[in-house]
Parts: sequence; structure tokens; C-alpha cells
Amino acid sequence: MAGDMEVDPAAVQAFATFLADAKSQLEQVKARVAEPNATAEHFGRSWKDEGAEYAKSFGMLTPDLGALSTLLDQVSAQLTAGAKLTIDGETATMEGFDKIGASGDTEAPSSESGGI
Repeated sequence: MAGDMEVDPAAVQAFATFLADAKSQLEQVKARVAEPNATAEHFGRSWKDEGAEYAKSFGMLTPDLGALSTLLDQVSAQLTAGAKLTIDGETATMEGFDKIGASGDTEAPSSESGGI
């Protein structure tokens, strides 16, 4: 725990799941944007140039959407790993306290041994 903050594993997992769902939806958008339904020909003769620009612009979004998808995946993985590390550290600390308590050594260290 850092300060007054606690790690709620269920909340962290829910957020990681949310990010995974967002990544999945973004992949669907990316696939759709890569090949738009409208082509230059759909815009008619007078708008054909604008139609070509429209199709080209959609294609230019694909790499950015791919990068965002990768980023969401990385954030999700790092969030999960960070929460696991925090929880594992807290668990190890509590196990250490439990061992001390079980051994009956509840006295504070003396000032001669470097304690306060």
C-alpha cells in the first residue's frame, strides 16, 4: 500500500477486462476502417476526387488504430502485473508478520541492537 491507497484486486481485474474489451472493439473498428464501404465511385462523377480522398483518409487511420490497440493491450498487461506485484508484496509482508506473531516475539528491539 502506498499512503492511504489500497489495491482492490477485483477492481484492477475489472479495469483490465474493460481494457481488453476496448481493444477487441477497437480491432473491429480497425478492420472496418481499413476497407470503408464507400469508394470513390460511390460519390459520382462530380465528387469522385473527394471520394478518393475519403477512402485514402480512412486507410490512413488504420496504423493509428493498430497502435492504439497495442497500447491498450500493454496498459492492461502492465496494470495486471503491477497489481499482482503489489498484492504479492503485501501478502509476503503479512506472512512475515504472521510468522513473527506465531513465534511469540512481540518485544520491540532494544536500543543496543540498533532499534529505537
